[in-house]
Amino acid sequence: MDRRDYLPLLIFNQIYKEIDGLYHHYAKSCGLPDAAFWVLYSLAENDQISTQRELCSAWCYSPQTVNSALKKLEAQGLVKLESMKDSGRNKQILFTDAGKALLQTVILPLMAAEQHTFDDLGEAKRDELLSLTQEYASLLRININQIINTSSED
Repeated sequence: MDRRDYLPLLIFNQIYKEIDGLYHHYAKSCGLPDAAFWVLYSLAENDQISTQRELCSAWCYSPQTVNSALKKLEAQGLVKLESMKDSGRNKQILFTDAGKALLQTVILPLMAAEQHTFDDLGEAKRDELLSLTQEYASLLRININQIINTSSED
């Protein structure tokens, strides 16, 4: 294949990395490591998530990443971990007052900016973006699984 055949994919990957870079820059400007930022974001975004296991499941994070981020956030006084009754080792993640303040000044303004950006696309473009991105992810999953299955057969 000619390199020009890959140009649309290169552009797509650059856009994806640029967006990832924007979030990294924002987290860094707020003094947060990426993983800690995304844990806070996840907790703010989904009131249903309250345990490490739920965070790992919802965001495909490794338990080590979530555990490390939570320990940093707990050491900074932003979250507290409380044992849950009848749940073994599972701990509930709760915002402290300082965590709630950070949520108001850092996470929620970003979420509002994201929503504003999404709204600016208009309904038709939003629907198309979501549809195409879901289709791309689904097809990529299939193709990656084929590679994995082929290499494990060798």
